[in-house]
Amino acid sequence: MFPVSPEVPHVLTSGSGDRTVVLLHGYSDHGGTWQKVVPTLGERFRVLVVDLPGFGLSAGSWSEPLIDGYVDILAALVDDETGPVSVIGNSLGAVTALAFASARPDLVTDVVLADMPGVTGIPRSWTRGARFGVDRVTRALTGPVPDRYLQQMIGTLYAGAALRHPRRADARVLADYTQHYATKAQVADLLAIGRVVIREIAELPVATMVDELTVPALLLWGANDLLTPARAAHRITRSVDRRVAIIPSCGHCPQLDCPSEFLAEVIPFLER
Repeated sequence: MFPVSPEVPHVLTSGSGDRTVVLLHGYSDHGGTWQKVVPTLGERFRVLVVDLPGFGLSAGSWSEPLIDGYVDILAALVDDETGPVSVIGNSLGAVTALAFASARPDLVTDVVLADMPGVTGIPRSWTRGARFGVDRVTRALTGPVPDRYLQQMIGTLYAGAALRHPRRADARVLADYTQHYATKAQVADLLAIGRVVIREIAELPVATMVDELTVPALLLWGANDLLTPARAAHRITRSVDRRVAIIPSCGHCPQLDCPSEFLAEVIPFLER
């Protein structure tokens, strides 16, 4: 574990192996999103689970530009490794992994980009469909709503966005997630960084970056992802070094929703 600062985010290390895998979570999430796949990955690789600045145990330590800052932080982190690393990202973490591999291919062996936004532009649900949820949260922030109710609301919104069957959400997963949104101030910070995330992803030429990527990549989606629909996969030009997979009956966070199926795609790619 590393000390947390704007330059050094919270990083949890586990596993062993000659190769290192770096795991990057999505917007509003934290390193705990990988808890169902880390044990298996750790049997084969050294694993670094990062809480990106602004989230989880690195909350409050972010600055703009956000994604460029993440790239710099990852470069400093990975530079301490004995060789290039594999990077697996979900959602915002996938965009970050793509940006990192594009800027520093010398530090990256390959990337797994799970449910990545931006391939066909910013998903409409982020700017329209999600507005209802944001409005609910905003009203709660300005009204006499107990923190515990707001925390429960955030957990419900997360489960609905991340999972194919939100009512089956793992209680431990939700508890680990909502602990980071126990106060109105924490939720207000989440909304603030969210506006930056949407703006910066919208400004990135994500599809072009994928086409020009010089390291092998696996792009995968949950077939029932509501936030970044799997139809974006049709935009990807497949090749030996550019693989695409769609996991049936799975939502936006396949590492949580369908961990076995996720690993069945990821491990053969990493071990190819």
